This record gives sequence, structure tokens and C-alpha cells, in this order.
Amino acid sequence: MRIAAAQLAPVSLARAGGSPLAATLALLAVLSGALPLAAQERARAILGVVRDTAGLPLPGIDVLLLSPRRAASTDAQGRFRLDSVPNGERHLLVRRIGYLPVHPSVRVPQAENDTLHVTLLPAPQLLPTLIVEAERPGVRGVVGDSGYHALPGTLVELLGARIADTTDERGRFAFDNLRQGHYVLRVSRVGFVARLLAIDLEKKGQEYSIFLTEYHPGSFDWANTNDAASALSELATRLAMEPRRNRMTRQELEVYGTASLCEIPRLRSLFRDRRGRARGDPSVLLHGTDWIKNASLCGWSADELDLLEWGDDPCSDASKSIPYRLGVDCGANPGRIISLYGTVPALRTAWVSLWPRS
Repeated sequence: MRIAAAQLAPVSLARAGGSPLAATLALLAVLSGALPLAAQERARAILGVVRDTAGLPLPGIDVLLLSPRRAASTDAQGRFRLDSVPNGERHLLVRRIGYLPVHPSVRVPQAENDTLHVTLLPAPQLLPTLIVEAERPGVRGVVGDSGYHALPGTLVELLGARIADTTDERGRFAFDNLRQGHYVLRVSRVGFVARLLAIDLEKKGQEYSIFLTEYHPGSFDWANTNDAASALSELATRLAMEPRRNRMTRQELEVYGTASLCEIPRLRSLFRDRRGRARGDPSVLLHGTDWIKNASLCGWSADELDLLEWGDDPCSDASKSIPYRLGVDCGANPGRIISLYGTVPALRTAWVSLWPRS
């Protein structure tokens, strides 16, 4: 540690009575008083509480700070504390099985007596999909309920190939003669929560066992909303027309575990322009429709997503929906935004679309 001359000036042999030992003790006293104060200025604690929609505290909730890495769990009163957090805007991940994850932001240091309040929404309990390789090419599978009973007559759509099938009396479906690439399965049935599943199809075929959960009022079922109808149509266009290098499926993301998205090498280019100069975070979209303004990729982890899309320029989007969501005009005046104050240049920044696991 470098000590400024002004800090050492008061500690001299003359003022310490000429004793080297006394001077050493005095110097140690100065350092011991300075170090805690400097550390206190650099790092603080984040205090918060997590509750459900009824206002009841939720114990055992995972609270993660992704950069720098910190982790905590809520106590019986739903409270948590993250220590040694550097000053600045910090992004958290708050999650537990059975609830939708949230990504609150908090400025460190917090105001005196301030506490971050987080509310979690319940999510339907979904059994994991079972995936095995098959010798025959294509995508096949079976659809059942949470009691392992077959669900005949279930609609299975393969986005990216623009084909659909209905399960037979044994709950089975099949799509043959598919080219290698990325696809998304949408499995839906009246009275059940719909499922979305990203597929990375290689030379061998794949077989899926997909389980649907009965729908209950208040359950979150985005795949059956009106917003999903347009968003999934636009996604199908991108899957069919854009190169797979601009996407990562669940299988590819699993390699990175709980790493934040800004740590994935393939995404680092989004933080620089074509000349290699640093630029801000890319625009973040959820389900290709909702623009999450001022969001940071560092606030999301790889194990939360089923599919990840990105691009350097929204105007190159095959579906033509991304520039619309971001307010970019790609028509007669490419790269310009029309506002109440006239037509102004738009920042055609990189974009990322996040598709959470379902």
C-alpha cells in the first residue's frame, strides 16, 4: 500500500521521543485507523426483504449479486443482507423454484434506513422435460400431465419449420425430414399451462417427454397470451431466416451454468461497435416484445433462459419486429427515430432478446 508523504509526516523520531519502537507503533496506529475507513468508503451492504403478493415474508429465497459475485438467502422474516458490495448501480437476481425470478436494481450505498422491497409472483410447478437422442432424424415425443397420463389431442407446433401436429391416443407426436438448425416447440392444450422448448437439432434425432401442468386462476401463462401470438410468429420468422450463430439454445447455455450473460464470450462483441470501440449495454427485449430499458445483461444468468437471440443492428432483423419494438425507423431514413420534436438520429445499438425457461 502506498502512503502519501503528508500521512507520514506526523510520525517522526523527534516527535516519538527519538525511539524507533515508538515511531513504529505510531505508524501502525495511523494505518490501522486508515484502512477500515477506506474500505468502508469502497464497499457497503445491501439490505432487503422479499415477500409474496399477499405481503407475507418468503424465507429461503436465493438473492444473487452477479458482479461481483455475492449470494445470500432470506431468513424467516424474508430479510437478506449482502455484504462488501462496491458502490454504484448493482443488479440482483432474486429467485426460488415455484416463483418467477425478478431482477431488481439498487444503488449502493443505500439511503439511511432504506430497505429494498422485492415481491415474487407464483409460477406453476412444471416437471422438467426429458430429452434423449434418437437414431431416426427429426423431432418426436410424448405429451402427458403431471400424473404421467398421456394427453391425446394436444397441439404441438414447431416454430421455425412452420408445421404442427396433434398428439395421438398415446400422446405422441412426430416431425420428420427436418434440416439441422434451431427450432422452438410450443405445446398447448385447453386447461393446461402451455410450454415452450428451444431445440438445437443436429444430425441425430431427438425425442422429448413433455409434461403439462393444469391451469389455475392466477397462474402465469405467457405462452397463451395475445402478446405471445404475435411474438411467437415473429420468432418463427427469425428461426427460419436468420443464421443460427445469432442464437443460443438451452443446451448451449447450460454449459455456462449460473454465469451472467455478459461473461459469455460470444456476447462480448455486443459491447463494442464495428470499429472495436466500447459502447454501452445492448438493448434488452423480453420475449422479443417488451423493451426493458436501462437493463444490463450482467443482471441475467445463463441458467434462466431457454433461448437467447441477438444482433448488431435492429434493422437487419428478418421479422422486422425488433426495430419496431425499439422505435427505430428503417424506412426512407434508416436509423432515425421520429419523435414529437422531429426526426432525430437513432442509436442503432446492438439488441438481445431473452426467452426465459418455461
